[in-house]
Amino acid sequence: MFRETMIAAAAAAVAAIANPASAANYVTLGQLVCGSQGGQGLIVTSQKNLLCTYTPAEGGPKVVYAGTIQKFGLDVGETGKTVMIWQVLAKTGTNIPDFALAGEYYGVGADASFGAGAGAKVIAGGTNQSFMLQPLNVQAQEGLNLALGVEKLTLAPAAT
Repeated sequence: MFRETMIAAAAAAVAAIANPASAANYVTLGQLVCGSQGGQGLIVTSQKNLLCTYTPAEGGPKVVYAGTIQKFGLDVGETGKTVMIWQVLAKTGTNIPDFALAGEYYGVGADASFGAGAGAKVIAGGTNQSFMLQPLNVQAQEGLNLALGVEKLTLAPAAT
């Protein structure tokens, strides 16, 4: 069951990325910046804690999320500090309640680092599966690591 869910999530993410017509139905809402202190890859799975700040494109207050990113697949090595910056996209006409980005996001990722490394990933999910997070920068990370597989990002309102 888990394997089938991961395969379906990967297929959906690849379809969303590969279909430029569907990308035209999305509007930019803002930017999400996430940071991590790093972690250890355990071959089949790894997990990193994140602190993320969403900045709306139209102005307004920033929103802080706590999150985790998990990789399922090959992940060998150790990484240090990581910074990811995503453009937040939503389907045209999507209702945007408070903490709308909270939820689970899935995508396919590939990262490699030796000293300073890079990686990029487009992931989809959130409230009602209405959002896409598209990299604005190539992920910057420190360490020695190779990762390839399906990724899951979970965001929740940060405790204040």
